[in-house]
Amino acid sequence: MASSRTRVGDVEIEWEAHGRGARTLVLVHGFTGARSDFQAHFEALARDRRVVAADHRGHGGSTNTEDGASYTLDTLTDDLIGFLEAEVDPPADVLGHSMGGMIALRLVLRRPDLVRSLILMDTAAEAPGGLEPPPNFDALVREHGVARVIELGARTPERALLAKRKGADWVQSDAHRRLSALDDEAFIALLPRVFRGESLLERLAEIRCPTTVLVGALDALFVPTSERIAEAIPGARLQKIEGAYHSPQHTHPDEWRSCLRAHLDAVDASS
Repeated sequence: MASSRTRVGDVEIEWEAHGRGARTLVLVHGFTGARSDFQAHFEALARDRRVVAADHRGHGGSTNTEDGASYTLDTLTDDLIGFLEAEVDPPADVLGHSMGGMIALRLVLRRPDLVRSLILMDTAAEAPGGLEPPPNFDALVREHGVARVIELGARTPERALLAKRKGADWVQSDAHRRLSALDDEAFIALLPRVFRGESLLERLAEIRCPTTVLVGALDALFVPTSERIAEAIPGARLQKIEGAYHSPQHTHPDEWRSCLRAHLDAVDASS
């Protein structure tokens, strides 16, 4: 399906929808990502429901404001709320990946009426730490661009696994696609907010919707934070995907879809 654009406040959100049905699954991507992070799964997930995926401001095809002050987790949550009110018949099942999970938590705490259930994937309700920008980081990004600062060919265990399963060309083209669209100011402003932001752990007991906490078993930074989320949300179910890192939808697609299907089937059966 072709993409659409919806005005939400001071930005335009680019999005797409697949399938039909009374139920809607909303996929919320992470930091430096885009809605295309879920592209390989749209058709399978949309067989019995509407599946919607949108780009955050500063990411993918949505507006780049070029203003660091406009990029906060609360602002991205405002965008998601406005988008859901405009384009989705609530309540929706919401999957949030990494930063998208941080936004999904803020969404359900602020507007529980918009959320039927949650899938929180490789994410945190607190500052996960683990990332220290180099000196003069802002200037480096503005001078050279996000892609060159990150170094597209940087080796990590997950990149090596992706290259093995999807090919080195796919890894390079995927990184280039995401990072070339990313607003430099979004990268600079959101990085500390994602890795050093405020904790929501004390508020998670307020969440009453069915929740699955999903994490790659090898995602060392986010396994502990995922375990704490699952302990704090009443009735939440923790599921680890063995052999996976931060983006199991890419490296373990069948297992990832199976986890989503189990969650959605259970929620459908109880509603």
